Amino acid sequence: MHFPVPSVTGHAVLTMPVLVPLSDLLGMQRQVTVLIYQYGGGLCNFLTPTNGGLMAILAAAKVPYGKWIRFLAPIYAGLFLLGLVAVGIAIVIGLS
Repeated sequence: MHFPVPSVTGHAVLTMPVLVPLSDLLGMQRQVTVLIYQYGGGLCNFLTPTNGGLMAILAAAKVPYGKWIRFLAPIYAGLFLLGLVAVGIAIVIGLS
């Protein structure tokens, strides 16, 4: 979704009508669904080559995209695991 639609608002418009009923069907709180959406969007912004801000900063710093990905991989893995833990806690406590 991040490649064809670079807008964060556009992602919400396209995905939330699907994700909210799905979370209701699974018995999850809607706040948890929004938390998952926010974590996913934030993590994708680090990688997506259609993100204009990211590409502008990489170009200004003269950092090739491949080098950025190699640098980001361990940090990304840590952030992903942190997000999994946070979402797991949110699901367990019910985040009401």
